[in-house]
Amino acid sequence: MANNFKIDRTIKPGAKKKAPGAQIRLAEAILLQSLEDLWINEERSNCVDFFSGEGFRICSQIAGMSSDDKVKMLNIVGGIIDKNSGKDKKVRGIRVARGEVIELMR
Repeated sequence: MANNFKIDRTIKPGAKKKAPGAQIRLAEAILLQSLEDLWINEERSNCVDFFSGEGFRICSQIAGMSSDDKVKMLNIVGGIIDKNSGKDKKVRGIRVARGEVIELMR
């Protein structure tokens, strides 16, 4: 006797399930808040830990970010950190105060 029951599953084994909408929005909110907190001196070290650790990996995966999107966001984070720490991508030398430069020119 032939089995006429449908045996196909709606979600194939090994397929990644998509996160529910609330989880996606929460992950996106965490990413954006961490990006914004990079501008606050007291929060910067926690944010650097977040972006360099498992937190960013997990949130970006839940948010559905591609590898290219992750690289772009990490480049933005690096730029913000450089800007706030007084480093410039083009000039990595020692920075001196403006008054010191004027004194050297006299």
